[in-house]
Amino acid sequence: MQTSSLAALKEHALHCARSAGKLSLARMREPFTVEYKTSASDLVTAVDKEVEKHVIDLILAKYPDHGILGEERTFAGDPSQFDTLWVIDPIDGTTNFVHQQINFSVSIAVYHKGEGLVGAVYDPSRDELFYAVRGEGAFLNDRPLRLERHVRLEEALLCTSVFWNERAEQMGIDQIVKKLAGKVRGMRLLGSAALEMAYVAAGRLDGYVSLSLNAWDFGAGRIIVEEAGGRVTSMAGTPLPFDQKSSVMACNPAFYEELQHYLNLSESNG
Repeated sequence: MQTSSLAALKEHALHCARSAGKLSLARMREPFTVEYKTSASDLVTAVDKEVEKHVIDLILAKYPDHGILGEERTFAGDPSQFDTLWVIDPIDGTTNFVHQQINFSVSIAVYHKGEGLVGAVYDPSRDELFYAVRGEGAFLNDRPLRLERHVRLEEALLCTSVFWNERAEQMGIDQIVKKLAGKVRGMRLLGSAALEMAYVAAGRLDGYVSLSLNAWDFGAGRIIVEEAGGRVTSMAGTPLPFDQKSSVMACNPAFYEELQHYLNLSESNG
């Protein structure tokens, strides 16, 4: 893709992220309905749906020939039929949005024939915009992000949602991660995968591990971490898909091999 086209994609992705964040903050201050998807812990609000439609409208107004894969599935077309695909999560961290009004984010990524070109994760509550363009680096509000500090696994601050995952308990992965928690400096859980991965790129966290994320959860964060110099794969060490569910391991490259070996999972478990 030409540099001029890539620059235009970046600017529009950042515009969409900021606009979506502004809308989510405005709606957060008003009454809104909350519904369950699969359980009482799997929430969706009217705001999620409104913000996703807002982003889709912005994208299609400028790029009517592009496809969109969104969490709320409000795009009318078949995402698999498009060479250029926008992968979006209007509110990543809906439970935080409902309960805390912080630690949620807008995640927007652009992929062309499976290659990640642009990623943007916007935290509207803090006005922090993490973004990256393939081959051009990662940034936080225009400040370059680069993982240059050599971090040993025992010095690492990790983030994971594995402890609360029923499948992880069935597979015994929760016990592996509990042992890992005793080896590293500390464990955290923010509740927004996109924001947690952006924090890895910024060095606020050293690694992030999840057993199962949707493409819209990691689509933008993956690009940002990679452009900051980090490593992102499945927990089994295989490349991530761009449009399917996967386990995710994103971390400072200094301890990637040690962390991956420690988890010691096969592709069938990833």
